[in-house]
Amino acid sequence: MNQQNWVWAAIPITAILAGVLTTWIRARHGYPLDSRHGRRRGSSEAPKEMDDLKAAVAARDATIAKLEERVRVLERIATDRSAALRDEIERLRT
Repeated sequence: MNQQNWVWAAIPITAILAGVLTTWIRARHGYPLDSRHGRRRGSSEAPKEMDDLKAAVAARDATIAKLEERVRVLERIATDRSAALRDEIERLRT
């Protein structure tokens, strides 16, 4: 019976190590850390951060759309004949 007493010590040690490892993995990969009552730590900041992130993504998407349009114009100018190119440039100047 005394030979199996190590099991009773290994169970809580394993549970503690599993909790520490889980927290480390979640923190490393950017997942929110939960408190014991199921509420996120710093959850009052989460909506503001999400709004900021959504605004940044919208600004990035608008910039990408502008750049795509400019690339389309440049591709069209580069592939047109020289007479059509000259006419296009003159049209854009006015």
